[in-house]
Amino acid sequence: MANRHLFVCTNGRASGKPACGPRGGDALVAAVQRELLARGAIDVMVTTCGCLGPCFDGPNAVVYPDAVWYAGLAESDAAAIVDHLIDGR
Repeated sequence: MANRHLFVCTNGRASGKPACGPRGGDALVAAVQRELLARGAIDVMVTTCGCLGPCFDGPNAVVYPDAVWYAGLAESDAAAIVDHLIDGR
């Protein structure tokens, strides 16, 4: 069972609002997964999801069970997010 679970918005909609997927959500998921593999983390899950809500603040992600939300993410944030996923900080 995973200690922490990261949900990253990768919504690609084109409804007039910014969409997290094309704004870096897709690249963030790939970067987090690469970082987790490099660190040998096996008790963490990463899941793509549709809209988390605050489209104008994205790309967005949330960590469960910590209920910590991240906004305005970039691929370069992957290492810091993985720190949280592994160590809770």
